[in-house]
Amino acid sequence: MTPEGYAALPYIYDAATNMRNWKRALDAAGRSIGSRAIALTIRRRDLPVKDLYMLSSRYLEFSRSIPGMYYGLWLSRLQKGDWDFLSRQQVHVPVADTAMGFEPEELDRRRDYAFLRKKLAVSRRVGVRLNADCVWFDAMSIAFDKNIPEVPQASLVRTIDLLPHITKSVEIGRTFSVLKAKHNAVLAALDRVQIGMAIALASGEVVVSNSEAERILALADGLTLTREKRLATTDPGTTAKIGKAIKDTCLTAIGEGTASEYIFPISRASGDLEFLVDVSPLKDSLKEIDPSFHGALITIIDPRAVPVPKVDRFARLYQLTAAETEVLSHLINGDSLEEIAEQRDTSPITARNQIASILNKTDSPRRADLIRLVIRVMPPID
Repeated sequence: MTPEGYAALPYIYDAATNMRNWKRALDAAGRSIGSRAIALTIRRRDLPVKDLYMLSSRYLEFSRSIPGMYYGLWLSRLQKGDWDFLSRQQVHVPVADTAMGFEPEELDRRRDYAFLRKKLAVSRRVGVRLNADCVWFDAMSIAFDKNIPEVPQASLVRTIDLLPHITKSVEIGRTFSVLKAKHNAVLAALDRVQIGMAIALASGEVVVSNSEAERILALADGLTLTREKRLATTDPGTTAKIGKAIKDTCLTAIGEGTASEYIFPISRASGDLEFLVDVSPLKDSLKEIDPSFHGALITIIDPRAVPVPKVDRFARLYQLTAAETEVLSHLINGDSLEEIAEQRDTSPITARNQIASILNKTDSPRRADLIRLVIRVMPPID
């Protein structure tokens, strides 16, 4: 990653806890890749709500002008097909606007393109789909002031370097936005989250944890908190890896690292289903902890305690059958293959096939990934 890319990371992770910071984040990303302007769109697929747009400074200033208001009311409608096209593309693969099936001359004549070229000197765009989520569609439109073939390939490579971080910041921000909307204070609302959540400093010291995280740690079943308030497991190697992950993601939050996420399965002394620990960067742009705070957001999932109030809705999103929906509930509850077969009065072979079908439809390699997907798509917030 280039020095400009590293410099953009603190702004990107600032935006996770304060959406107003997306302007600075997109400006920084634009500087690192040599673009003229960037637009980030967030769309909720399953509800009839308007798309949410985050804009870099150039686009934002334009949107507040009289010509920009005219563009937003009328000409921006011509871009609907562009975003729909992006929603069918591969994740994190930049796609030139000419790949939509139009000749450059046709796009140049399109009213929205002609208008932006005249007002903002924007000639060509590159689009990027940020996730493969069937609930949310997040994507970026990156504008250049010259034709795409003339844009150095290095700028697109630099774009790819930043994409995992932009995606992660959007996902973190989604959970925090729900929390803030309900409780108007992120830290005060952590106890409303029905999975374990904690915040750690670069030293590894856990400074904030919700009640579910404290419950899991109090079990001392493969995952505990030391006297120094650092996470520890029964395996010294895994403990060291978690400490390094916290340090690495803290560095990412201030632009001195590139780690966007670490995931650890934690074996339990009781032999029960393993815990799942997710470590991500976090920066307190709202200064609710400390003006200079940066750290790591730690999610701790106990498969035996994951609430499943929205399993039917999740099943509809991923087109699961009625039988697969019932099996999904058992999987999230932590039931074994034999227990699922016994409780549903089917053979283990049938249960195994249904589980395989669920994992395939949700593109989840294993049960832990399926549970993470359920939580990411529908955060369990009371």
